[in-house]
Amino acid sequence: MSRRRSVLILHGWGGNKPEHWQELAASALVGAGMTVHYPRMPEPAAPSLGSWLTRLREEAQVIGDDPTLTVLCHSLGAITWMHYAASVSGRVADRVLLVAPPYVMPAIPPIDAPAGVASFFPPPMDAAAIARAAAHTMVVASDNDDYATFEQARTYAQRLQIPAHLLAGAGHISPYWGYGEWPWVVEWCLGRAGLPPRPRPVGAAP
Repeated sequence: MSRRRSVLILHGWGGNKPEHWQELAASALVGAGMTVHYPRMPEPAAPSLGSWLTRLREEAQVIGDDPTLTVLCHSLGAITWMHYAASVSGRVADRVLLVAPPYVMPAIPPIDAPAGVASFFPPPMDAAAIARAAAHTMVVASDNDDYATFEQARTYAQRLQIPAHLLAGAGHISPYWGYGEWPWVVEWCLGRAGLPPRPRPVGAAP
């Protein structure tokens, strides 16, 4: 019997509320028959890079060797993946989506950033590690995100030698900005939609 396709979801600082697109995607993907790994990171309101990486490594042990793995990261979860990719020596996933990676100067973090966020920055800009860890890695970012300009997100992509895709007017790509229901990301995880990303449904409440 063939193994079910699987997805690993990495949330950002603070974790996710029930209406977040990652929460809704997790439910939809389970319903579609995928195996979903959605680790809740320790102290999400006061994140620590060391403890988050430990939790991710624990989940990787549970996943095991899975060449079909899709990784779906948001915000600080995307930065966590950059660190994790730099720490592994072989292929971990097939596809990785880094959604709205924040760009933080450790000495001057955003005023609403929780304690510990500075420990994640700067992330390793290791293009070889990113290419080794997954066959395909992409950045999806907005042009009006409070935590990173699109130029900053594109700088990540350029340094990591991966594509960057603009989702115009999507803010931090979070429920406050209508994401929320995001059917495209579910279809992408299922292999039924490609890039560039499609925005939230027209008429969805921001």
